[in-house]
Amino acid sequence: MRDSQNMGIFLKSSFALALLTGVPSVEAGQTRVWHYTDGRTFTAEYQWSNQKTLYLKDRKGREFQVELGALSNADLEYTRGLRAQDNAEGIIYHAPLTWEEYRSKKITTSKARELGYYPINSQPSSGGSLRLQFRRFGSPPSIAENQRVVLRVTTQARGGTRSTIRVQSGGKTIGAVKGAPSGASFDILLPPAVFQGSESIVFDLTGGGDTILVRSTESGAGPRLLILKPKQNSP
Repeated sequence: MRDSQNMGIFLKSSFALALLTGVPSVEAGQTRVWHYTDGRTFTAEYQWSNQKTLYLKDRKGREFQVELGALSNADLEYTRGLRAQDNAEGIIYHAPLTWEEYRSKKITTSKARELGYYPINSQPSSGGSLRLQFRRFGSPPSIAENQRVVLRVTTQARGGTRSTIRVQSGGKTIGAVKGAPSGASFDILLPPAVFQGSESIVFDLTGGGDTILVRSTESGAGPRLLILKPKQNSP
């Protein structure tokens, strides 16, 4: 009981700090204890939320949803903080990453996750490819002509190496970045059609001749599939 009370105090303090500084301090993808208004609790990982519904994942990886009106004020503040953070970054929608599977002759997926990055390279002897699966919750989101669908990737710093990263879906290249920087985050533009059809969205990431290290979810900077607001023109 004391841990639950401390968690509630921490969340309220964090949200208040976010309002004062303008920088939300809460983070998605963290497993936490949630509270119903009737006092019942459950443990789950935040995936996505809209104005009415919260999408979660339990400890066994099963996805489920809860109406926001059934949750405590502290939980409502937590989810509002996450949405405010997305809004501040120009993010309209994000599809949660279900899993990452690394394919390499040298490094296993579990070892790469432990390292915090995946060496992406077109040469099987020195790198590998990365398969990503995202989950679209609910019906396909509405995407305006001036909005952008992107795969946001973060790379590990490594000697200034710049390479090409390609995104494939269904065996076809649907997006690419040439000269992808190391030690930075960047967006790969994708066609809006990726959000249509199946709720399961699968991408394969491959690289060029130079090895580039794509950060994993375990490192806290894994790939994200986003819909972004239009870019603002500089005054």
